[in-house]
Amino acid sequence: MRAPKRQPRESVSRWLLGCQLTLFRPLLYGWFKVKMQDSREWRYPVGPSEVSIAGIDPARILIMGDGPAAGFGVRTHQLGIAGHLARYVAGQTERGVVVTVAAQPGASARSTLRRFDDMEVEGYDAIVLMLATTDAVCLTTRLSWRRTMTALVHALESTDASSVFVTSAASLHLARPLVPLARRLIGRHARRLNFETRQICSQTETSMIPLNATSDFTSRIYAIWGRRIGTHVADSLVRGTLHPPHGVRGAM
Repeated sequence: MRAPKRQPRESVSRWLLGCQLTLFRPLLYGWFKVKMQDSREWRYPVGPSEVSIAGIDPARILIMGDGPAAGFGVRTHQLGIAGHLARYVAGQTERGVVVTVAAQPGASARSTLRRFDDMEVEGYDAIVLMLATTDAVCLTTRLSWRRTMTALVHALESTDASSVFVTSAASLHLARPLVPLARRLIGRHARRLNFETRQICSQTETSMIPLNATSDFTSRIYAIWGRRIGTHVADSLVRGTLHPPHGVRGAM
């Protein structure tokens, strides 16, 4: 009787990973939903979801996404990504800036796409999409992420915004209370989602902005991310000013 062929180590590793994902996916999804219902676990900004910097010809920027986009960890949007982005872009362009936050703490790519038609997405100079935290923690399948994000990016590119930007997964701070195996799975899955996002952005010619990993959400971290994102946004605004679309800027 012939002995069974040995499977390559890589195939065995993929099989084990698939088993782990299948086992942990419903558990992590349930854990995340319970956590989201306990307001004591989370700190988010209160007050207006808009940050304005006075100046001429104000640029309008929309931030969409999940927890980091919503300002997880700080009490006001001035201390979150919106405030730091607004101040950096205003300083770089010498223009006024209005940043609007349309983010939900527990948003996923799928839920964002579902409510897209009900969102006010027109009239912005730039749109920044910050997702993947929820989907990484809940171990959203790569196929689902690819399909949903592709549709979402296409929808954003169809708006009248001059530029659309997509960031990488921001942070896995939410996973810190979990057991080491779950944290490793989530971290590895976030990298896989980032890979899919890079492929999508390459195919749609959309700018992707990598964000530094962090162990916590603080105003200092948002300042770093605000400068990183703001550099790309400011460059696009300057290019738009120097080479405005026909009949848009300066039209009589």
